[in-house]
Amino acid sequence: MKLAILCSGQAGQNRVMLDNLMDAPDLHQLRISASEILGEDVAVWWRNLPDAAIFANRNAQFAIALYQLSVWQRIAPIIPQPALIAGYSLGELIAYHLSGSLDAASTLGLVRQRAHLMDEAAKDISVSDGCMLLWRGRVSSRMQEALQQGMIAYGLDTAIVRNRGEQVLAGTSDSIDRFIADPQIINPNMVRLAVTTPSHSRYLASAADAFKDLLEKSCLASPAIPVLSGVDATRVRTRNQAVSALSRQISTTLHWDRCMTALEEAGVNTVIELGPGNDLAKLVETDHPRISARSIDEFSDWRAVKSWLESRQE
Repeated sequence: MKLAILCSGQAGQNRVMLDNLMDAPDLHQLRISASEILGEDVAVWWRNLPDAAIFANRNAQFAIALYQLSVWQRIAPIIPQPALIAGYSLGELIAYHLSGSLDAASTLGLVRQRAHLMDEAAKDISVSDGCMLLWRGRVSSRMQEALQQGMIAYGLDTAIVRNRGEQVLAGTSDSIDRFIADPQIINPNMVRLAVTTPSHSRYLASAADAFKDLLEKSCLASPAIPVLSGVDATRVRTRNQAVSALSRQISTTLHWDRCMTALEEAGVNTVIELGPGNDLAKLVETDHPRISARSIDEFSDWRAVKSWLESRQE
């Protein structure tokens, strides 16, 4: 068995994802670190956060990071060491905690700073209705041409290339409005995402530059386990490569399709997604059926992942 771990981004957050973690005795120290970064008790912060506010960039990034660090703290001692780690969007930063490059407190601190820089870069953009859009499904060449023309006309960038014709588009909230309303662009599978910053686009170039400065001054170390760069799916093995990859991805298109292909080319046959949700696991199994992929969220108890992995070795 050759194992890879996937860290997700913003798509999977929900109202209850941290509820069962806030009183767990084994996560006490992690909650202390999270509270110090927040400047308030993390359990009080989470329970007082309005439902709609969990999708705000600074809240969503912190909550997802805390969730995945909690899951990793629990499963890392009971699973084999992974051969590769990959992260989707925000998940790429979290991947460096799994790789041994960052401790939990440093990871949460960088997540908080990253979100702040992104929000600052996007502060003059109307984001009330979300500024990212999932374009699903293969379409005709005529519709593909309309898509490209619309992206140019409304100033949209391809933020993430997924699989089977799927891509995530990013731009201002107003430009997404106009794109969706354009009668020349007809795709019933378009889904507007509840994301409040145009991640992985030109609009966050200033955030990418500022985050690079922070990373260069941080305690980020070379990864003990290779991490796939979201921009080009290359294996990151050094500190300098990590600084470049983590800063570039804020304002550059991510090629998640290449990352999934890289897993198969590396001989990976088993994948665990940390969650929340199971979007990444489903994408892997759809295009790479020789890889068995499961999200921790698919198990009734996180301990069951050990039995599943053992069954994969039989």
